Amino acid sequence: METPNLTPEKSLEIITQVINEARTKLEENGFIYVFWGVLTAIASISQFILLKNEYYDINYYPYFLMPLGGIYTGYYFYRKGKAKPNQIGKIVSVAWVTISLNIMILAFAFSYILQEHLTPIILILLGIGLFISGGAIKSRLIIVSGILINISGYICFNLKWINHSLLMCIVSIIAILIPGIILMIEHKRKKNV
Repeated sequence: METPNLTPEKSLEIITQVINEARTKLEENGFIYVFWGVLTAIASISQFILLKNEYYDINYYPYFLMPLGGIYTGYYFYRKGKAKPNQIGKIVSVAWVTISLNIMILAFAFSYILQEHLTPIILILLGIGLFISGGAIKSRLIIVSGILINISGYICFNLKWINHSLLMCIVSIIAILIPGIILMIEHKRKKNV
């Protein structure tokens, strides 16, 4: 079996095609960013309201929405079809599954140890996930979102604990929800051209 000789130009063309396919799939899935931006904002602002009203014992209850969101996300992608993702899509998917599982484990099994450091760590992990996604598909919007969330995680270490959920709400709107809306709009515009 002979392997064809690839010129540098042909290799670059193949790499560009793979990146563009991954970018297109992410744009089609801009809905998931919108979904998670809204879900995180609702859970975070709900926790903030509970804390401000001194419901300290149940302040974390809104975050029980997150595993349900994970189940819905799995269902969403299953329903969307079983198209074979390319290597970049696989890398991004594995990164998000790994990050999501680690966030769930940290939140539900180690929150009593991490206490006021939990939210900053979660924000840092989310920032890493977005940065990986943006880098993989060469999306400046997603890279900037990842950097913004990452920086907010470090800022969060210097805030009073009661304000962590408010920062999480603001960041999820600015760096997850709004980019998701922009991706959806860009995809619709490209579809109509």
